[in-house]
Amino acid sequence: MKHVVFLLTLVVFIGCGGKQGVGDEELRFEVEIDTVMINPGQEILFLNSGLYGAVLSNDKHYLYNFNHTEFSIEKIDLESLAFVRKIEVSKEGPNGVGQYFMGILPLDEEKLLFRCYRQDNLLDWEAKKLRQFDFTKIGDDKNKVTEEENFYSLVCMDDGLESFLGLAHQYREKITTAVQVNLTSNSAKRYEIPLFEKAKKFQIEIGDGGIFGVQSYLVMEGGKAIVCSEIASDMYVYSPESDSFKAHTYLSELTAEEKTGTNPTTVGDIEDFAPIYRRMQEEIAFMPPRWDEANEVYYRFSFLSIFDDSVEQPENSPIPRASGAKVYLTVYDKDLNMIAESFLPMLNARPAFHFVKEGKLWVFENIEDEMGFVRLAISGI
Repeated sequence: MKHVVFLLTLVVFIGCGGKQGVGDEELRFEVEIDTVMINPGQEILFLNSGLYGAVLSNDKHYLYNFNHTEFSIEKIDLESLAFVRKIEVSKEGPNGVGQYFMGILPLDEEKLLFRCYRQDNLLDWEAKKLRQFDFTKIGDDKNKVTEEENFYSLVCMDDGLESFLGLAHQYREKITTAVQVNLTSNSAKRYEIPLFEKAKKFQIEIGDGGIFGVQSYLVMEGGKAIVCSEIASDMYVYSPESDSFKAHTYLSELTAEEKTGTNPTTVGDIEDFAPIYRRMQEEIAFMPPRWDEANEVYYRFSFLSIFDDSVEQPENSPIPRASGAKVYLTVYDKDLNMIAESFLPMLNARPAFHFVKEGKLWVFENIEDEMGFVRLAISGI
């Protein structure tokens, strides 16, 4: 097994120029870039899913990457840029968590939430099971998550209780709501969010099987529970004082504020869906915001996928693969007011798993099958 150098290369890109008269494909603020590699030791880190299922510790010291093949958690030290150890997780037995992985959520230094299909588990950091439950069994019939819903994007509420907030989506009815579930009081409450009415226009049923839908997100960033979607720049922030979500809407000089949504609700087969998929991907898409505690701002990527017909496409699939992307970055203050936006010419693909640590945006990059991160430091706003 080869050893990877901690620091790969340092590249500095400085973007200059004022905000007046700047084109939409020029930098509107300064960006410094460097690339770091994670030393895997003797391990082959799991990168096949682009760090899907990876999460940060609450202090951002560690990255926990779920290995879908080995059903284990890889602990990565982001200070020393090195693999620490592997946490083996049991599917069955006294510490069994279930068969089908759905996600992990660090809770504190002592425990984490480990989710599998129809089984939710509180584990310690040695993967010993402390408690097992099912979110669909919590709350009254009117508000609780049903077995027909996908309950995802969970965050832990900082209320001193075992309280979680997540998104519940019913595919057939095209209904998405935010649901807060409290394990201590065995209660649940639903919140309707107008953004999800827009998202309905992008769910398409494919006649020969399958349903396509856009991504929506619920993240806990900067102490705020924020709901957003790839289809629009709107963001909704949960207010504990009013027990409701407040809307934040934006106008951009560089991109559309949302996708058009002029799509059929059903198509005959996957071949009919392929050109619709491409058209939707060529429109603007928004990713969830990330909080920079060092500079007290939020960053949010958005992008337009680019398709090149000359590029080799996946075998046995009519769904086209994007050859690249035009990437933008929007900056917000601590109250989520937009303060700057820019095209990022140094990024040419949809941003992968990313987070902010010590004033820099870290974006995952698979570099010759090793775990790397491109880091962007933003200034001159």
